[in-house]
Amino acid sequence: MSRALDPETITALNQVDPEAAYREISETLAATSDGLLEIEILSHTLFPQPGQFVLRDGRAIGVSKLGLVQAFMFARKQLRDHLDGTTPPDADVLALTGVILLFDPEYLTAANTRKRLLQARISSFSSSSAGGGDDDVILRDLFKKEFHFVDTLLTSRLHRHTKSPTLWSHRRWLVTVQASRVGSINFNADVLKAFQDVVFVAGERHPRNYYAWCHARFLVGLGVSAASDQDREDFRRAVFDWCRKHHTDISGWSFLWFLLDLEREIPEKAAPRASADVFSQVLDLSRWMRPVSESVWWFLRTVAASGLVSDILIEDFLGVHTEVLAKAKDPVDQAVLRAAVEWYDTHRCRDGQNIAVGDGRDGDVGADTSNTNRQEG
Repeated sequence: MSRALDPETITALNQVDPEAAYREISETLAATSDGLLEIEILSHTLFPQPGQFVLRDGRAIGVSKLGLVQAFMFARKQLRDHLDGTTPPDADVLALTGVILLFDPEYLTAANTRKRLLQARISSFSSSSAGGGDDDVILRDLFKKEFHFVDTLLTSRLHRHTKSPTLWSHRRWLVTVQASRVGSINFNADVLKAFQDVVFVAGERHPRNYYAWCHARFLVGLGVSAASDQDREDFRRAVFDWCRKHHTDISGWSFLWFLLDLEREIPEKAAPRASADVFSQVLDLSRWMRPVSESVWWFLRTVAASGLVSDILIEDFLGVHTEVLAKAKDPVDQAVLRAAVEWYDTHRCRDGQNIAVGDGRDGDVGADTSNTNRQEG
């Protein structure tokens, strides 16, 4: 959401009750729902009733931009009073910071205030009570509400929130604290569900979402030891399906390569290698794709050079490359294809040495530059 205000909005600000706007918006954020909310910021002209700041249809929420500005000004003043020594109830402080972060996801003071408040609540439970009882129920509810809040902001149709380093850092902190209390990670419940509900959605809302895919690597590192062979296979399939549907997104392909590269650390008998299957499917995908997707060919040349696939598949890779290059008419397509094979020739694995560069571990490595400003088929 842009924070720029048009002259009409500036004039209308004096006609709005800031506290009323704050109450309605904060109550909406705090309300429980079966799934994550989908929030959009709308012009105040779309709200039929004077003094109305929220439109709701199930989990879809429309918030008045005018009302949000006024609610933010009210909440910011109240938060400053709290930091200066006043002590409103915890629920009020959470509501204040929630409205502030909805307006400005990089308001670090609000995020840190939430962390301090949540940490104080968590620390109030003695470690001896971790085995069960009412304390466990309260803690689970506390984590559930905070995940619901931050995941709603990360996945809503908001201009800045899906790629906010402050919000992704807050979620990472929350996952770490929850893991330290629970003591173990359930791969399906904690990792795969987070990908389906948060990472995949944020990656779709904001293509090439560096922060979302960095969080994805963090989740895998935290939960991979708890995953069975079948869990890993299901997870790779889910990521591959997302990449096929968003084939121009270099960050998704980079993460898929990251998953395949993890197989180097897994014994052959313990976990069947999926690189060959994924590689051959992507080769088939690349045959018909027009214009040529640089992201797809980035993935193909990186896996081909890594030593994770057989010589037969390498021959298939070079054969498909020759076939597609012969059909390519666009000079940009031709440049992408030639660059892919030239990179493969330079960096391919020799004598058992692992690939040294372009392995995609840094997120948006090899960004899809040539196709950024054109539509792909």
